[in-house]
Amino acid sequence: MDRGEMVFEIGEVVFYPLRGSGVIEAIEVKTILNESKEHVVIQMKDPSMVMMIPTDRIENSRFRKISDRKEVDKVEAILSTKDIELNYSTDIKKRSKENQEKLSLGSFIGCSEVVRELMCIDNIKPLNSMEKTMLGQAKKLLFDELSIIENISVEQAEDSVNKLLELSQIE
Repeated sequence: MDRGEMVFEIGEVVFYPLRGSGVIEAIEVKTILNESKEHVVIQMKDPSMVMMIPTDRIENSRFRKISDRKEVDKVEAILSTKDIELNYSTDIKKRSKENQEKLSLGSFIGCSEVVRELMCIDNIKPLNSMEKTMLGQAKKLLFDELSIIENISVEQAEDSVNKLLELSQIE
């Protein structure tokens, strides 16, 4: 990928699918197996995790800039929607695969859709352990990114999401 397409700066907070947010620590050339490549070095929120992504592979990694306020408005609309069509007869494996694909794409919108769908299902029937795990992962990613965009704590982001989900349940 040409860095001109997506320029990242040291100190910038970014998002990595299935991992959450991190801060760009450096952009440096690393030589691995006698091949020199430019890498973006990201210190993830988890202090034990540092990621190095070759700049020519950023697009395929789905590593991206943090979403903006317009995306928050869309997420809030998704989370607070009362009318949601779910096909409860859909095979659980198929539904789980579709939700995992949304999370793997790393989209803020997709993550909110997974949370909304699984919360709706959970209100009707208990989720299985795989879906509970997926819901927990999707919520964690959603809270993480929302807290950065809104400049609030993760706990405040969680409260905000939970209030939106409660509004969608009121009859």
